Amino acid sequence: MVRRISFVVALFFLVVLVSFLAPPYGSSEVGYARVMSPVEAGTLPDPPDPPDPRQPDLELVRDAAIAQDSSPGLATHGRTGTSGGRIALTFDDGPEPRTTPRILDTLREHDLKATFFVLGRQVKERPGLLRRIVDEGHTIGNHTYDHADMSGLSQEQMRLELRRTQEAVDDALGYHYPMVLMRPPYGSPYFGGSDALPVFRKVVREQGLVPVLWTVDPRDYLLGGRPEGVVRGVVRADEKGRKRERDQVLLLHDTHRQTADALPEIIDHYKRSGRQFAGVDELLTDKYTKP
Repeated sequence: MVRRISFVVALFFLVVLVSFLAPPYGSSEVGYARVMSPVEAGTLPDPPDPPDPRQPDLELVRDAAIAQDSSPGLATHGRTGTSGGRIALTFDDGPEPRTTPRILDTLREHDLKATFFVLGRQVKERPGLLRRIVDEGHTIGNHTYDHADMSGLSQEQMRLELRRTQEAVDDALGYHYPMVLMRPPYGSPYFGGSDALPVFRKVVREQGLVPVLWTVDPRDYLLGGRPEGVVRGVVRADEKGRKRERDQVLLLHDTHRQTADALPEIIDHYKRSGRQFAGVDELLTDKYTKP
C-alpha cells in the first residue's frame, strides 16, 4: 500500500515538472529556439514572384472581355497599332480621402491616365473625389458597391451591386457616366472554378459591362508601410513580362499609404525600362474589339 502511494506521489510530481518545463499551447517555441514572426524580426517577406493563381496572363484578361461579345463602348477607342510591352495602371477600392488625392497628384505630375475601379459605398461618401478623378481625365470602372464576392451572390444581388454603384457615380457627377469596365472583387468568379461564372457573365453582359482582370498584383494591400516591397513586386513582374514582350495590367489599390508612396518610383521604373503607358481599353481593343 505504501509502495503504491509512493508511486502515485512520484507520478504526480513528474507530471507537474513536465507541465512546468513544456511551452504553453500554441507557442511558437521549438526546444530552446524561438521562432520569431516576421514583424518581431523586423522584416516582412517579399511579395511572391508572379505568376500565381491570382495573376492571370493577359490572355485571361482578354478572354474575360471577349466573353462579352466584343463589348460595346470599347470600339470607339480604336486600335493602337503597337505589338506589346505596354502597361495599364489600375486602382481598386477607392476613392479614399488620404491616399487617392496623392495618387492623382502623382499621375498629373507625370501626365498619365489610369483606370479607377471604384466602390459605390466609397463614391457615396466622397463624391468630390470621384469628380476630381473624372475631371482629370481618368476612367471609372465598376468594382461593385460593397466589394462583394460575386461568386456568392444570386443574379439579383449581382445586378444590385452593379446598379447601386452606377447610381452612386451618376449622383456624384450629376449626370449619367456610362461605365463600361468592371473588375470583380477578388477576381471572383474567374478563380477557383466557381459555378457562378456563367451567371456572372450573363449579368455583366446585361449591364453593358466588360470584366477586367489583371496580370500583375504586387500585393500592395499586404505590405503596410513598406512601399519598397510594392516596388520590388512590380519590378520582378515587369522583368518577366518584358522577356515575353507582354502587355501588363497592373493592379494597385488607392486606399493604402504604401501604394501612394511607391507610385512615383513605379512610374519611374516603367519609364526607364521603356514601357509605354496605355489604357486598359487599348490593351483589350487591340485583339478583341470590332473596328
